[in-house]
Amino acid sequence: MNKKLIEDTFRLLQAEMSPVTGIQLSLSPAECEQLLSVLERHDLEYDRKVHLLGIYIILTVAAERHMECVPHHPDLTRNILDGDYLYSFYLQFAVKCRELDLVAYLAPSIKKMQIRRSNGEFTEQNPAREFDEFLLQERRQRSRTSKAI
Repeated sequence: MNKKLIEDTFRLLQAEMSPVTGIQLSLSPAECEQLLSVLERHDLEYDRKVHLLGIYIILTVAAERHMECVPHHPDLTRNILDGDYLYSFYLQFAVKCRELDLVAYLAPSIKKMQIRRSNGEFTEQNPAREFDEFLLQERRQRSRTSKAI
């Protein structure tokens, strides 16, 4: 199931991304595993799992591209532009997938990470943990709403 989910997600992302960018999204199954284990813990429709994994992949690759931005690197400009494009693509993709609440939830942590990186602090992030927290919060809100009705 996970292999199919990963393949379907990459296929969707490549179809949605502009071919003009020349960006090939790639993430190893091990890198996807952090989010896959989160998705397995939540009762989600398959399409939503594809969308959430897609968002996770885009954010992870965007962060990787920006982490490769070191002075005098021969691909410095390319890495900056790829990372910037991917952050814009993340927003477009999330809006198309109707994941605006997730975007709002992740925005503060993404901004803090970008500020830290601009100051030269390149610590690893764990976005899968934030996705899990978001999904738990979402479930609690749905539970409260259904009890009120």
